[in-house]
Parts: sequence; C-alpha cells; structure tokens
Amino acid sequence: MMDRDEQLDVSLRAEAPACPQLIVTFSDYEPPFDVASTTQRILDSVPQQYLRELFAVVLTNASGLPRKRRNSTVKARQRKVRLSAARGQYHPAAKGNRAWIEIFVDNTLREWEKGWWFRVPFLRESTLSDVLFHEIGHHIHFAIRPEYLHKEDVADVWKVRLQRNYNQQRFSWLRIVSRLVQPLFGQYLERQRRKLELAMFKRGQISQAEYQESVVKRRSGHPSTGRR
Repeated sequence: MMDRDEQLDVSLRAEAPACPQLIVTFSDYEPPFDVASTTQRILDSVPQQYLRELFAVVLTNASGLPRKRRNSTVKARQRKVRLSAARGQYHPAAKGNRAWIEIFVDNTLREWEKGWWFRVPFLRESTLSDVLFHEIGHHIHFAIRPEYLHKEDVADVWKVRLQRNYNQQRFSWLRIVSRLVQPLFGQYLERQRRKLELAMFKRGQISQAEYQESVVKRRSGHPSTGRR
C-alpha cells in the first residue's frame, strides 16, 4: 500500500489539468477554518496566464511529513531553513513531475490561529494568501516570466501584486471605506502606513523587495497583474 507521499508523486505525473488542482492531505492535523475553500478562492483570483504549467497546490502539515523530509533543508536568501519550519515550497517541473506548490498550513497559521483577530476573514485570508502568492511568484519567475534578479525578491514583488489584486476583488468594501475617510484622515493614515511599513522592513518582517514595491505603488499607481 502506498503512503501519502507516494500517492502524491503518482498524481503529479498525471495529465495536466486546465487549472491547478487543489489537493488536501493532512495527517493528525485539523486547520482552524476551511482552508481548502479559502485557498481555492485565492487561486481563482490569479490571472490564468500566471498559473500556466502549474499542476497542483497541495495543502498539508509539516508535522505529518516523514522524519527524513522534516529534517531536510531548503535554501532561502542564502540561508538554510529546515523544512519542518517552512511555510511553503515551490517544486519546479523536473524528472517527469509537473510543477506544484506545497503549503504547510500548520506552520503558516502557527501563532495566529488562537487569537480573536483570526476570526476576521481579511486577516486570516491574508495570512494564507501571503504564503501562496509568494510561491506562485516563484512559479511565475521560473516558468512564465524569468528575470535576472534574486528569485526571492521576484517572488516577493509578485506576492505584493497578486495580494493587491486579490484584496480588490475579495474586499471591495475597503475601497469604499477608503473613499469615505480620505478627505478627513487620508494624509494621517498614509503617514501611519509609511511608518508601519518602514518599521516592518527594519524588523525583517517584510523584504526590501516588498517594501520597495509598496513605495512604487504609492508613487506611480497599481502595477497591473493582467486579466483572466
């Protein structure tokens, strides 16, 4: 009888679907909310040209991985990270397998899932989409739009753009609220936003690429992510 990793390996060799498959495979772990439907909604917001050749998105838990894989390492920004602590991983097409993305939901939601604020859809969806869009950014860089820049920087820039696109689709009420408060509090809120982003950058919570993309957005408008 095949274990879940062997079954997944077989499925990744199957004929490519029109859109990425969403595969859910948890072991002794139950997410605090319906991550499958949320992930599908996030995927649906991405223009299809950026999902070309991406076979699947797999939702799983790092705690359920075989010990050998948990103890393996992946490289991110010139440093090695143990897979047991990673939030996501992009697997480019290789050795007969198609490109796919792995999201470790337990690591992604750790330290968030017990707080009251996690009941707010905007916050919990942003936590999940932050990881998924970064990994999709790797796919765009690797398979769709190669750039001669550091791969993590490129992934972060695409993450910001795809997140902005998703928020505009999913949380359109934010734009309405923004228009209402802009005349009275617009300049104050913008100053606070700049301070927050700068503080997050200095603490290492966002990368330089993310910070610069946000600055570019304020100065020149929203870069387009294309249409479906």
